[in-house]
Amino acid sequence: MKKECEIIQDLIFGYCDGTLNPASKELVEKHLVKCEDCKRVYEDVKKDKKIDDDKIEIDYLKRVNKKLKRKKIMIVISSVLIIFLVILHIIAFISYYHDHTTIEIFMNENMSDNEIADIRNQIEKQSKDVEITYVSPEEQLEKMKQRFKDNQDLLAGYEGENNIFPPSFIIKTKTIQDMEKIEESLENVDGIKKISSTSSNLYESLIMDVYIMLHNDNF
Repeated sequence: MKKECEIIQDLIFGYCDGTLNPASKELVEKHLVKCEDCKRVYEDVKKDKKIDDDKIEIDYLKRVNKKLKRKKIMIVISSVLIIFLVILHIIAFISYYHDHTTIEIFMNENMSDNEIADIRNQIEKQSKDVEITYVSPEEQLEKMKQRFKDNQDLLAGYEGENNIFPPSFIIKTKTIQDMEKIEESLENVDGIKKISSTSSNLYESLIMDVYIMLHNDNF
């Protein structure tokens, strides 16, 4: 092999990569025009480089597609989480709205039928669009038995004349404003023992009251 061909073939890799300076590039191009051997070497190197470039491009596209897939998955996960949070907020709002438009009015144990009717009339004056349910002492006792489940024996002896649970009105209104009006109108009414705004607080309070009464020395 001629010395010049050895030099040119060493430069062919740089020529294919485009890293030669202008003078070396011109030298290679002039030599390839007149030397078939070096031209074949150039064609082989160019073919191999194309294969390598294609492989690099394919690998790059694979990485891009992988990133895009990962991004799509993250978008889907984020969307599901957002929808889940929205649903939770809706449920929380509905629960809040329901609880805060339901109140229970506890009355004294010895209330007469006329006095109970007067309190019902007072409630209805504040809002016509209201649902009122009367809960007798016997029904209150049954509620507590259900709450106590396996410990119902603690409530033994409180039936009939020994029933310590007060009668009440469960009131459901359409708006919080109506509920507030009813609560305000009943604050100073004789015969009302307690006004509870949410069912959860009601049951907790009842259980605590029962616990105190059952462990009071007077019972």
